Amino acid sequence: MRFEQPWDVLVVGGGASGTLLAAQLLRKASGPFRVALLERTGRVGPGLAYSTENASHLLNVPAGKMSAFAEDPEHFLRWMRRLEPDTGPGDFVQRRRYGQYLEAVLREAREGAAPGVGLELLQGEVLSISQEGDGARVALVRGPVLEASTVVLAVGNALPADLPVADGGLYASQRYIRSPWLEGALRRVRPHHSVLLIGTGLTMVDTVLSLAERNHEGRIHAISRHGLLPQVHRSGVVPGTPVALVEPHRVRSILGALRHHSRHPGEGGDWRAVLDSLRPVTASLWRGLPEPERRRFLRHLRSFWDVHRHRMAPAVNDTLEQLQRAGVLRIHSARVRGFQLSDEGWVLARVRPRGFSREATFRVQHVINCTGPDASIGRGHPLLRGLLESGLARADALGLGLATDEEGALLDAQGRVSSVLFTLGPLRRGDLWESTAIPEIRVQALSLARRLLEQLTSRPDVSASGSAPQPTPFP
Repeated sequence: MRFEQPWDVLVVGGGASGTLLAAQLLRKASGPFRVALLERTGRVGPGLAYSTENASHLLNVPAGKMSAFAEDPEHFLRWMRRLEPDTGPGDFVQRRRYGQYLEAVLREAREGAAPGVGLELLQGEVLSISQEGDGARVALVRGPVLEASTVVLAVGNALPADLPVADGGLYASQRYIRSPWLEGALRRVRPHHSVLLIGTGLTMVDTVLSLAERNHEGRIHAISRHGLLPQVHRSGVVPGTPVALVEPHRVRSILGALRHHSRHPGEGGDWRAVLDSLRPVTASLWRGLPEPERRRFLRHLRSFWDVHRHRMAPAVNDTLEQLQRAGVLRIHSARVRGFQLSDEGWVLARVRPRGFSREATFRVQHVINCTGPDASIGRGHPLLRGLLESGLARADALGLGLATDEEGALLDAQGRVSSVLFTLGPLRRGDLWESTAIPEIRVQALSLARRLLEQLTSRPDVSASGSAPQPTPFP
C-alpha cells in the first residue's frame, strides 16, 4: 500500500521530542499542512521517559521549569494545579503526570490548529529511510511505504550496551536484564533475590525505586567506576548570571572557573546555582571546544558533570538513604572484570575495587544493566546504521549522535546539509552536549518547527492539500 499524497512532515518517534515538535508545527502552521507522527508502541506523548506508572518515579526537574513552551514558563505548572491545586513551582511531581501532560499538549495543539492543518497518528516501526528527489520514503517493518517532503528523526535513546567483558553466558541467560525499561524487565526478580546493578546514575536510581515499590528486601549492589550517585536538588536555588569564562576553549579553564564561582556563589547560593547558570550557554560552550578538548572532557569529567547536572529530587534521595541504612542498597566504586554462571544458577561477577589491584567477587541472582544508552550511534539503532551506511547521514565527530547543522538538519557523508532529513533531542548530543532534557528539547522543537514551515512554504509545489487514504489510527 502507498498513500496518494506525501505528508509535509513525518516525525519518526512519538516520545517527548516528537510530541513537542508536532505540537509546535500544529501551533505555528497557518495554511494547508499535513504532519504525521509515527510511533512504534502506539502511545504518543510519554515515550519511554514518562510512561512509568511507578508513583515513586519523580521528575528530576522542578515543576516550574518543565513547561513545554519556553515562552510560557508556567504552562505545566498551571496544568498540574488543575489536577493538584497545591502544586508549587519547586515541587518534583510524579513522572507519569508529565506523560499525561504531553498527551494533553498535543491534543490541545491539534484541536486549536488552523483550518487545513492536520495531524495523523500512525503506528509502526521503521525499517529504512531513503531519499527520492525532494522527499523521502519510509519503509515500515510491517505496513505501507510512507512518503513525506521532510522526515524528522525523534527516536530517543538506544538500549544500553553489554559490557565488553567475558560474560560466561550471562548475556544469553534469564539472569541478565539488558535494560530495566524493557517491558516486564523486573518480573523475574523476586523480593528476596540479590541483584547487581551496573551503573550508579539516574537509571540505577529509578531501578532501585522500582524494586522498592515491589517490596524488595534482598541485597542490591550498585557499581560504577567512580561509585558516584546523582547529587540532590536544593530548594530555593535560583540560577545567577552565567559564569564569566576567560578561556572557554579549554576544559581546564572552564572547570577552574566553575570551582572558583562554586566556592563564592554569592548570597544564598551554592554550586547548583553556578552550574544551572550555564544551562543557556552550554551548547555554545561545547561548540567552542576543539574536538580534542571535548574528548578530554568525555574521558575525565563526564561522570562528574552528569551527577552534578542531572540531579535527583530530595524525596528520592531520602528513599535511597533509607535503603542504604537498612543494608539493602550498597554502592561500590569498581570496574567489572567479567561474569560467570555457576552450576547452581548464581551469577559470579568479578570486579576490581577502585584503588586496589586484587579482585573481588559478587554472588548475585540477577544483573541489571543501568549504564544508560549505548554510546555507539550505529550499533544502538539499526535504522540509524542504515542511514550511515547509505551516506544519507554521518555520525558526529565523537560518535555520540548524528552530525547536524545549527537547527537539526542532517549532514550527509560528504558534509552536505539535507533539506529532507532532520533530527532533534538525544541524537544531537554530540553537537550540543546537553540535548536530552525538556528545557533543551523544547527550544529545539520551536526552532526546528519554524525552519520546516519556512522551508515548506518556499516550495510552491510541495504543500499538500486534500486528504490521502487514512490508515487505521490509534487513540
